[in-house]
Amino acid sequence: MELIFEKEDLSKAIQILQGVASGRNTLPILSNVLIRAGAGQIEIAATDLEVGIRMKVAGQIQEEGEITVSARKLGEIVRELPEEDIRISTVGNDRVEIVCGSGKYKIIGLPSDEFPPIPSIDGSSFTISGEELRSMIQRTEFAASTDEARYYLNGLFFNLTEESTQIVGTDGHHLSIVTEKSLEPKPDEPISVIVPLKAVREVLKTFSDSSSIQFSVKGNQILFSDDSATLVSRLVDGEYPKYEGIIPDNNDIQVVVEREKLIGTVRRVSLLANQNTHSVRLELENNQMRLSARTPELGEGEETLDIGGEIEGLEIALDARYLRNVLSHIDAHEVIMGFKDSVSIAIIKPVEDDSHLCLIMPMRLNT
Repeated sequence: MELIFEKEDLSKAIQILQGVASGRNTLPILSNVLIRAGAGQIEIAATDLEVGIRMKVAGQIQEEGEITVSARKLGEIVRELPEEDIRISTVGNDRVEIVCGSGKYKIIGLPSDEFPPIPSIDGSSFTISGEELRSMIQRTEFAASTDEARYYLNGLFFNLTEESTQIVGTDGHHLSIVTEKSLEPKPDEPISVIVPLKAVREVLKTFSDSSSIQFSVKGNQILFSDDSATLVSRLVDGEYPKYEGIIPDNNDIQVVVEREKLIGTVRRVSLLANQNTHSVRLELENNQMRLSARTPELGEGEETLDIGGEIEGLEIALDARYLRNVLSHIDAHEVIMGFKDSVSIAIIKPVEDDSHLCLIMPMRLNT
């Protein structure tokens, strides 16, 4: 095998694939990337048996062939090479030679025979705008849980119906739902799957520039693809919580507040919040919101914001971390905050945009 790449093309592919080809794998082949040249195209692939990515990379094929080589070491070498063409070739005994300018490097590879196959999309699939899918993931993945004990929350819930495409993330303390309608064709039957967090984060990197993305669900796997890359992931085997039942429909106390101002206020006031509970108190009165926090051994702080809406009076405590998290992932100048009372779930959503809805569980006022 002998191939020639431009540094930018090769470097971009390796950076994406390194996130999958982790050095922590017990099988040496899984720490490697597969480089394969044949049928007029070059593909580079990586997998950890949970997530796999295969990418087409622009380059010249001098001689066809295939080999696997350490993703980390190849990435380190390519990153340090000058901005010149890079020649990669096999030189016997599973060794790979990398030549760039006056430099020549040889690293030990492994035969490709044992590299796990990465399937392709065939048959029925769905198509969605790349920009829309990336936006849906970015507005929900922050709320997903990283607690492995609640493994069924360690991913995003894809709920596909004829009426809408919905992606949900939650850790049980806060929840984010994004609903769109651009999926084509519409599914004949509802499809509900949990896609692991690692997979959706790799989707953002792998398809960062894609205008259109196809995906297909097959058994316990989901596949995403565009013209140059395919990503396949195992699905989380578990039952996602029935989140629809907890969405309030009677949060009649609603106020409008500038998102950036509220983020800044929460950040400052929470500096004096209890470091165990992170509780911030919100007091609504007339057209003002007073935020406060206190810790006996640290002190106390408070700020007041002007809000839209005449409120007779409400006090509620929220976790400052979840409040900042939600506000930071809403794309709007102003947000609507909806409350029922001090012990019920709070709603936060963009003004004049029903596609994004966030929920935060309240805390006890005396924490």
